[in-house]
Amino acid sequence: MRALTFHSVQVNSMADQNYNEEEDYSIINCNLPKDAMELILVGLPVKSLLRFKCVAKSWYNYIRSPNFIKMHRNHQIYRNPSVIYSYQKKNVSCFRPDIFLLHLHPVLRNTKQYNSPIKQQLNLPFNGVKFECCCNGFICFMKNIYSSPKVILWNPANHRYKCISIPSECSKLTDLKLGFHQQSNEYKILKVPFQMLMDDESTKVAWVYTLSSGSWKTVSFTLPTLTGSSEPQISVNGFMYWLTGREVEYVICFDLIKDEFKLIDIPDDRGFDRQLIHRKLMVLRGSLAMMVSVEDCTKNTEIWMLVNEKSSYCWTKKFILEPFSKKTMLLGMLNDHKLLFVVLKTLPYSLRQVYSYDLVTEKTEYFHVPKEQDIAWFVGVYGCYFESLELEDGSGRRY
Repeated sequence: MRALTFHSVQVNSMADQNYNEEEDYSIINCNLPKDAMELILVGLPVKSLLRFKCVAKSWYNYIRSPNFIKMHRNHQIYRNPSVIYSYQKKNVSCFRPDIFLLHLHPVLRNTKQYNSPIKQQLNLPFNGVKFECCCNGFICFMKNIYSSPKVILWNPANHRYKCISIPSECSKLTDLKLGFHQQSNEYKILKVPFQMLMDDESTKVAWVYTLSSGSWKTVSFTLPTLTGSSEPQISVNGFMYWLTGREVEYVICFDLIKDEFKLIDIPDDRGFDRQLIHRKLMVLRGSLAMMVSVEDCTKNTEIWMLVNEKSSYCWTKKFILEPFSKKTMLLGMLNDHKLLFVVLKTLPYSLRQVYSYDLVTEKTEYFHVPKEQDIAWFVGVYGCYFESLELEDGSGRRY
């Protein structure tokens, strides 16, 4: 596939500057109330909405308006996500894993009932990129890590991307985070230094990029470390959270409005060696939560919720679950009370099971898993994904 040439992207907001949602709402020519039409549109897939932009100028302006993009995103996050995973095919000369979406189809239903297949390959229009994270329909990559590094925010649903150059002053030995502030509708990219640099006080500087302004700034910190574990970060209630390294001692909290760091203690280890404890951050009922399990599966799994009481944080135990197998991996929540898990198998590594567990009813629902062919090796499961209209407002390039 033809590789893309990257250019600096300026936000093209002329259409939005001349657009007034209330004055130019001739979209309601079908004699439906505005609220009813909005309810229909926010439930449609991105592919259909992109076609509807061609109906009329008013439809074009409305569907790409920031307000509708936000409404559509807020509706999509409550639907079943897809699972992003990848593997390397046999007899492929270069290392370029194929990335797929696994759509969640319950096994108790016939797959012919669904409009989408079980598995969908994402055709990357980029060469030489490294997957970093995903958030709100964005898939984030790093390109040219050691020479002219760039961050790529890619929305595969509407075939748009934004290429962001990293300042030369920013150390190459940094970790990348992507956070989203719901109230201000703002994305921020965070570059934090690795542990190996933390002994030098001059390196205690993080870099923050704000998507709406298109600018970087530096943020100093005094914490002993910002180095994270391999687990992805979580954005909720205006903050971005991630766990520190392998011997987890803290949760790092970054305020997405004030651009400030702080540390939060973790729940009690129950007297176990920290090397045996596995923690996973997630969002539970609108708050940060943590699943705590023991790797040898000898003890029950616990779910703790972070509670803010009188400007101080404390952990409250909410659920106690039976131990999960070593190959079981928590991806996140399907809704306010369902956990989503994947189970891996070995020789060769691949997806064995995908299922949800209802914390209220304690019932399990299994989903169809494709039978992979010609696998050289399994690369990994990256997380959950749902479609969005991000960058459709003109702030990204189309390919």
